[in-house]
Amino acid sequence: MDKLNKLVYFAGLFDGEGNVNVAQYWKLNKKMGKKYLCWRIAMEIAMTDKATVKWCCDTFGGNLKEKPRKEHKMQYRWRRVFRDAYKIAKDIHPFAKTKKKDLEKILKHYGN
Repeated sequence: MDKLNKLVYFAGLFDGEGNVNVAQYWKLNKKMGKKYLCWRIAMEIAMTDKATVKWCCDTFGGNLKEKPRKEHKMQYRWRRVFRDAYKIAKDIHPFAKTKKKDLEKILKHYGN
């Protein structure tokens, strides 16, 4: 599969199974006793098909994480954060439909 087809496929997969997290929160520096603002920028896909999540890891980097669930199938997760998420968001944004506005939050945060 060539690069363009991988991006188009991944954009569709991410539209259906993905999640974007762009959040700002306060964190306490215990040594200094002060709070400061932090950002959390992340993209994640969670699903029960291990082979598909492994393909995401092999193609876009990251690690496959297992999340056992009591009465359901094992769930597998792919996750990229900060600049890695930005690079992927930039690549798949033109092909995204459902998650387009969420991906734009990442692009806006990094100045695009």
